[in-house]
Amino acid sequence: LSPEMNPQNLEQLADRVLEKIRNRPGQFFDPIKLSKNLKEPEQKIVSGIILLRNWGYSIKSNRKGQYAFLSPPDSLIPNEILYKLKTRYIGKRVNAYHTVQSTNSIASQLAANGAPEGTMVIAERQTRGRGRMGRQWYSPEKKGLYCSIILCPKLHPTLAPGISLMTATALADTISSYDDMDVKIKWPNDILISGRKVSGILTELSAELDRINYVIVGVGININQKMSDFPEELRNKATSVRIGIKEKIRRVEFLQKFLLNFENEYRIFKKSGLEQVRKKILKYSFLHNKEIKLKSGRKLICGTVIDIDKVGQLVVDTKDGIFAFNAGEVTTC
Repeated sequence: LSPEMNPQNLEQLADRVLEKIRNRPGQFFDPIKLSKNLKEPEQKIVSGIILLRNWGYSIKSNRKGQYAFLSPPDSLIPNEILYKLKTRYIGKRVNAYHTVQSTNSIASQLAANGAPEGTMVIAERQTRGRGRMGRQWYSPEKKGLYCSIILCPKLHPTLAPGISLMTATALADTISSYDDMDVKIKWPNDILISGRKVSGILTELSAELDRINYVIVGVGININQKMSDFPEELRNKATSVRIGIKEKIRRVEFLQKFLLNFENEYRIFKKSGLEQVRKKILKYSFLHNKEIKLKSGRKLICGTVIDIDKVGQLVVDTKDGIFAFNAGEVTTC
């Protein structure tokens, strides 16, 4: 590298080179012409291309010293996430990491420091990914999606639980767009394919008595795991999108589809809560019309699920009457 080229400037130049060459895959570009176009020395252009290759971009060269873009990496880096992302603001600010303890923890810190709504934290790997009830979410490198999104809805805190189901609906729609699979939402925050867990949602709330400060929506999705990738203790209850459709998919493409679905569902949710999507939630519901056992605190409730109401509560017909629950551990009978 030329001595005056610091890493940050080189990264910025690499981004500019990528903008020029990626829209014409397979077409060779002369670094001399790119040098004139970008008003940078040819040596720096070549250094930028080397950096892009180090990032995982497939770029070939010929005997004339020209370069052609072939394909992007399936890496969760801002360049790829933002390229042709169709949302207005969800995911437009990306904090990307290779390894973190928990994306929710980082997002909470950013939100507390005033990060704007729609900011996303994403990682290739989590070492302490959190699920509900303090459970750990298995988060292997470069197989799934582990992200957290900051929301700042101007809603009463009692409506916040509906955000989990809103997110679950966006996820179910995204997974279903790939193939005709048996995709279900298990209240309150799990997505299943053929009865096995493919995704979990963890929402964490900062609020006062009458208003929400922010909500962190954490999502873990098994994308490209094969069954052998799961620990033995998870193989009878976990799955991935890849297993469901029998084909490996680009995680960035999946993420972009999900972010767009999420933004659309969130826009509706802010206007009318879950009212407009209740039919869809019931269509996806794994528990609707099933006999269940629900553990709420020290109580164990048995009954039949008859509805999910407009604030996201599970409505259960029990021997003692009909009751609505906003939290609990559910198993089917």
